[in-house]
Amino acid sequence: MTAGKFVVALTLSLGLASSLALADSDSGAATVSATAPAAAGLFAKPLTLRGTLGDAKIEMHLQLKPDPTEGIQGSYVIAGQNAKILLAGESENTDVVMEESLNGKDVSGEWTGALVGNTFSGTWSTTDDAVTKPFVLVVQQPAQATHSSK
Repeated sequence: MTAGKFVVALTLSLGLASSLALADSDSGAATVSATAPAAAGLFAKPLTLRGTLGDAKIEMHLQLKPDPTEGIQGSYVIAGQNAKILLAGESENTDVVMEESLNGKDVSGEWTGALVGNTFSGTWSTTDDAVTKPFVLVVQQPAQATHSSK
């Protein structure tokens, strides 16, 4: 993945489905993003991650979009707040690039990082790069189902 800037048009419908068009600022040509086969492995099952974004504690949920070739989607919540922030992006090998939206239309932040093992880490920034924060999130293991006969 190049270090170039990305311009992404994000459209979310009802907060569930989204489409992502990606344009590389060097070429100016827009192309529909495609998730690399490795991403299907990383996100084969929905993930719950917990950790920090700057000084804030957050919980994030990520999964493949209904059509896995369209990338990944999800949301996160900052501890102590009720607002769910929507996410949409793509993954290539271990690299993950996502944009967030508070209202499902306007991009409010960008996530750039890598999911290596059980740790997703990198940098969050505002769309104008005026504010940046490091993030470190750890994949939570699914709760073990307990069966009791009552």
